Amino acid sequence: MALPTRAQAEALLASYELPDAVMAHARGVSQVAAEAARLLAGTGVAVDPQLVEVAALLHDIDKLATRDGGEPHGMVGARWLTELGYPELGAAVASHPVSCLLDPERAPRDWASKLVAIADRRFDQRFVSVEQRIDGMADRYPEYRDQLDAARAPAHALEAELASALGLSAAELDGALRAAGNRGAVEAE
Repeated sequence: MALPTRAQAEALLASYELPDAVMAHARGVSQVAAEAARLLAGTGVAVDPQLVEVAALLHDIDKLATRDGGEPHGMVGARWLTELGYPELGAAVASHPVSCLLDPERAPRDWASKLVAIADRRFDQRFVSVEQRIDGMADRYPEYRDQLDAARAPAHALEAELASALGLSAAELDGALRAAGNRGAVEAE
């Protein structure tokens, strides 16, 4: 399995010339997802923290290309990564958008995909609650408010699944992810 290192993924991310806010978001999501993967791997669950970290860092590379419609967000990025020789990153990138939580065909299935999706629901420009993240998205994209509201329960269910796998309460999981997210916010500055 060929995966880019963190440094290679940073260089690749920079090559897409994304806005600073998207870059900061990607770095924060990567920090949160990487911490979740380390915790999960520590329980003996088969998950590759490097794969999760770089998939999370690169999850929004197609943000500008898909902004005006056409192919769905996530799918383009997954295709680009596959073309670059990183097909292992494809599933996590393709299934991270919140809309995938409502689509049985695109819903995150493996732990890497679930962790990237969870982290994306928890980091905007800083670590936030699932409710704050979805509310912020609904404010930016009011035409999708109903769909976003419908995604709240599946987003919480993914977090509950992770907390259960880790043997943590929801509050303990929040604390662990928040600490990683706060580190990510500082690094993004």
